[in-house]
Amino acid sequence: MEHTRAVDLDSGMAMVVTDLHGDGEVYAHLRQKFVKLHKQGLADYFILCGDMIHGYSDEEDDQSIPILLDIMRLQNHYGPGTVYMLLGNHELPHIYSTTLAKGDREFTPRFERALMRSKHQEQIRDFLRSLPFMVRTKAGVLINHAGATPSISSADIAEHILTFDHEALLQLADDKIRRAYPKEKLINNREYMAQSMYYLGVSSPDDPRLTHFLRGQLIAQTSNEFELLWEVLFTRNEQGWSLEAYEFVLEEYLKHISAISPYEQRVLVSGHIPVRGGYALIGKQQMRLASYTHANPPEDGAYLMMDCEQPVHLAAHLIPSIRPTYEYEDEEGD
Repeated sequence: MEHTRAVDLDSGMAMVVTDLHGDGEVYAHLRQKFVKLHKQGLADYFILCGDMIHGYSDEEDDQSIPILLDIMRLQNHYGPGTVYMLLGNHELPHIYSTTLAKGDREFTPRFERALMRSKHQEQIRDFLRSLPFMVRTKAGVLINHAGATPSISSADIAEHILTFDHEALLQLADDKIRRAYPKEKLINNREYMAQSMYYLGVSSPDDPRLTHFLRGQLIAQTSNEFELLWEVLFTRNEQGWSLEAYEFVLEEYLKHISAISPYEQRVLVSGHIPVRGGYALIGKQQMRLASYTHANPPEDGAYLMMDCEQPVHLAAHLIPSIRPTYEYEDEEGD
């Protein structure tokens, strides 16, 4: 079966970057580094591991939309098979019109406002729906956004997540709304209209996205499919268990993904959770990478340059392939 949510790489050098969260300056720096390495024949793939959007700075400084548009331009420029972006938990809400916040920082409304201003909302929504969930390599290194989760408890569930159909899930909710929620009922619900306008930028009762806020709520609250996707993208790794328990979760996760993969996957590389410096080893089989936003301090962020063919058996074997995001001695040539 074709796995539409997986990318398989059996050779070549990959530049792996994680979690830039709308920081346009850092994105431009790493993008230019890839372009330079690609021209030199030193990098074949640019892999962006999700959470490219939702800045933590002021709204006017958030470059989430320009970053996404540029990734789309890069993909068109190089053609299929060079630039890959994986789905992260911060991109997920804009597929399903759900809300996302951290403390008192609400991410959904400001991204949706920027999306409306961009005049590229349909292209960007289509792009987000198309994103793969992971990269599998002949080297045995699996790359995803969030890490391992016990929700992938069998090869069948792994198969299901890697053939996940957003459109089918959205259509089911739309059909339910059409049968049970007349448009007039929504328009006359002042609270619903206010929330739709605030969170999704719905402009009027005639906006074709009028039902999307309700659709998001229905899916989030009632869909087992969405619950599985949520667990895959929001997993807290060893922060949700002891390290010993998480190592068992990771072992099982890699085993089930391997069962449906062209190559055994032995080591996991992911972002998602902050680390001291630019990377951390989580037990023997996982490397957590932080290219900027999740690095502490951010200036110590890192990316990974890895051979997709050369076998890797332990996460520590990837340490020599770590590169600092800011290599100041090379700036003149970048």
